[in-house]
Formats: sequence, structure tokens, C-alpha cells
Amino acid sequence: MQFILNMHKFKLNTHFKNSVENLVRKLPDPFGIRKTTAYVLINSQHVWVEENNLYSITKRIKRQIDEKQLLSIDQLGQKTLTSQRIFLQDSINFCFWAKNEEKKWLVEFPQKKVTGGWYSLVACFDRAIDEGIPILDANFLQGMTKRDGEHIFKGTNSIQIPLLNDRIEILRETGKILKTVYGGNFENLLLRTNYDAIKIVKTLLKEFPSFRDFSTFKGKKIQFLKRAQICAYDLSFLPENIISNIDQLTIFADYKLPQILRAFNILQYKKELAEKVDSYTNLEKDSQEELEIRAATIWACELIANELNISPSVVDNALWYLSRMNTIKVKPYHRVLTTNY
Repeated sequence: MQFILNMHKFKLNTHFKNSVENLVRKLPDPFGIRKTTAYVLINSQHVWVEENNLYSITKRIKRQIDEKQLLSIDQLGQKTLTSQRIFLQDSINFCFWAKNEEKKWLVEFPQKKVTGGWYSLVACFDRAIDEGIPILDANFLQGMTKRDGEHIFKGTNSIQIPLLNDRIEILRETGKILKTVYGGNFENLLLRTNYDAIKIVKTLLKEFPSFRDFSTFKGKKIQFLKRAQICAYDLSFLPENIISNIDQLTIFADYKLPQILRAFNILQYKKELAEKVDSYTNLEKDSQEELEIRAATIWACELIANELNISPSVVDNALWYLSRMNTIKVKPYHRVLTTNY
């Protein structure tokens, strides 16, 4: 499949459009993510996928898979690792970045600083469990106070986790719904969905408002569903949970994946957008620039998955692992103040 871009007019040609639409028809699309993000990509004005540069990263991902250089269950926590915990962590798995020249939120536990936003969040759950705080209990979550949240997510040097109030509000809402609908136990949701990834995601969208990650582009509803999908994927790491239909998920469009794809010159930005991203200028939530970055990220990974004949979720895993390596020179990632990722 050859994707060609007219660089002067910044307009995708007919062959590209037909190729994307053919792949949309070929692939499963239970949530409409592939179809709606393809629409964004085809109408993109600021971002494009350079297919000629895909070979180097597909070769690298294949080597990573062969050598088992992938994220594993260890990334999810060390204490009381259950479906309840995974669900709650993913319910607030968003926005860990700091403004330019500001120190990032870090957590110190047990006696060392934990780097990386996700890993710091996981450390907060480990620390709370170690301290006897009932962070996995729906009753506690429903009544969580701001003081509780400040203590649970306390960082080093008095640096506060970004969007703390949003996280507290989501945990309160989540605790209330868990208690009311599922007897306080997320495992009951899994039983009702028969451990099916598609049903899990759809149930999360129906029952838990914070997971509704969609936007509007040129009057059309565009689905991304980053946290709902990653929750289903993370659940598959638990040995007792055999989650089916993982292969039908897309990648989980965040800010780290486009950064690593851009490092390999697979995602390319128009000059004005590149200057914004590289100068740490925040993009507006739901802006065309943000939506184009996320849509192009999804489709770059669909091409990689299609080339390697693997699930996009494995591509996501490999790229996220790759993004943690310090040997690759990267430019800044795009910054959007959002609870979606």
C-alpha cells in the first residue's frame, strides 16, 4: 500500500484516500475509531504519515517482539494487583506532563524517586495500599476528600499531580457507580461482559462518563477511546483474566506515541504546528491540530500492525517501551490539558 502526499498543496491524493478507505473496510471497527479517524487523516491540513519511513520502525518492533522487549504485568503495580486496581488506575491515567522549565510531578516510594508519570501513579497506589488507605474500596472513593487526594498523590518537593481536582472527581464518580451498579466490585462488570474486550469498552463508555473520549471534526463525531481501550488491554495482563478480542482494539492515542513516531520521521508536522509543539505551546483541546495528531498516530500504527500482521495493541506496547529508552533523540511531545490522555 503506497501512501503519497502532495507536499506543496498539503493534500492527500485520491490513491491515498482509496487505500485508507479500503483498509477501513478490511479491518474490524467495533467502536468506529478506524472509520472516524480515517476521515480526520484524509482531511488533514497539519499532520501527515510518511509511509516511506515506516520500514525502520517495523524492523525494530519485530526485533523487540522477538527479544520480548515489551511492557509486562510489572508496569501495573506490585501490591494487590486486581482488576479493580487496574480499572481505577486507568480511570485517572492522563496528563502527567509539566510546563516548560517547570519540574515534573514525581513520587518517592518506597525509598527512591519514581520517574515517569504512569509509574508515579502506580507508585501512589502501591504507597496507599502500604499505608492502609482503602484506595480500592468503592465506599472510600465515593467519599474521597480533597485532603485524601492530596495525600494519596503527594509528590516530591510539594509538586502536585496535574489536574488533581479532576482525578478526585473522577474517582468519586467511579466509586459511586461501582457501588450502585456493580456492588462495589469491578469484577462484576467483567463477569457481565464475559471478559470480552469489545463489551468491556462499550460498558465503560455507557456506565462511566469519564471514559467518553470523542471529539468533533468538521461536524462529524470522532472516536479515540484511549483510556477505555487501554483498560481492556491492561486487564489482559492478569493471568486469571482471559480477555478476548484484544486484537480488535486500536492503539491508545496519547502524547508519547506521536513523539516517538515523529522521532522516526513517520509523523510529520506542518511548520506552524511543529513550531508550536517544539516551543511547548499548549494546543487547544479538541482543536483540529490535536485531532490530526491523534488520528495520524492511530493510522501510522495501523500501517505498522498491518505490515507485521500483529495486533495494534502490541504495536502500542512496543512503541511505549521504545519511548522509555534514552538512546533515541526526541523532540517535545504535543501538550493538551485534557483528561482523555
